[in-house]
Amino acid sequence: MPTSAAARHRTPYGLAFPLAELVFVRDWAEQRGLVMTVLLDQVLDGAEFEELLLIRGRGPGRRALTVWRTAASVVAQAAGAQPRAFTAVQPALAHFVALLEAAGPRARFPYLAWMPHIWNRLALAAERRGVHV
Repeated sequence: MPTSAAARHRTPYGLAFPLAELVFVRDWAEQRGLVMTVLLDQVLDGAEFEELLLIRGRGPGRRALTVWRTAASVVAQAAGAQPRAFTAVQPALAHFVALLEAAGPRARFPYLAWMPHIWNRLALAAERRGVHV
């Protein structure tokens, strides 16, 4: 089926981010215990996106923010909310920082969370045997 020249050369709605902005967003997310995922070549509701950024907490299904770039602005949309346009990535992240940090920072050493509980049990067992820790 032939397509018109205008349809073949239509500019996507969401454009790619400059590399410096991608690195900035990735570092910003990591500092807050969040995960940034880059989705390439997406089509949503008929609109084409070269890149979409998903920023979410580390748990399953905890998507917090979707960010994309248009020709005139950077658009950010929280899950279940209306999209908002910003002049750059930094103001968008600054606006949503409270929402994103509410997801909770990542524990630095999550495998040590059991240690205080076990230590208390060992101390009680030792005390019953007459050994003081």
